[in-house]
Amino acid sequence: MKFHRSFVALAVLLTASALSSCTSAPDGPDLTLSGVDGSRIEINQDTGLTAVFFFSVTNPVALGALHRLADELDTDVDAVAIALDVDRPPNISILQQQILIPIVIDEANRVGKAFGGIQMTPTLILVDSGKILLRQQGRIDLTVVNKRAQSLNGSS
Repeated sequence: MKFHRSFVALAVLLTASALSSCTSAPDGPDLTLSGVDGSRIEINQDTGLTAVFFFSVTNPVALGALHRLADELDTDVDAVAIALDVDRPPNISILQQQILIPIVIDEANRVGKAFGGIQMTPTLILVDSGKILLRQQGRIDLTVVNKRAQSLNGSS
């Protein structure tokens, strides 16, 4: 009977430990990026809530989502747009003049690889203090992103 209680206690402890590790957010990369406008963008454990948005100018759905992101993202969330390395710098420079979000060209897919690989555009990854909180691919739902931001900031 004594052995059984110890075994049950150990099983409960291991289960609780496994559940807590499953619910913790995965680590994001530690990056310093250069925007096409010359800005310096950091994404690391000291960075606040940031939406990292991967897109391609050849994807009209991604371009539409980028414009919505610029217009509708919660003001407490920083944003950076990551253009695939197949996009040409002149096209990106023109786009940078149209939106207020800094744009980085992902040369050699360095940023995409750092985030575990980008399978499609658009892809949005929400990062806070170096932790990945949310990942959306395809249809980007900004209401989910904004609600997450508001819950983290304690507003409703």
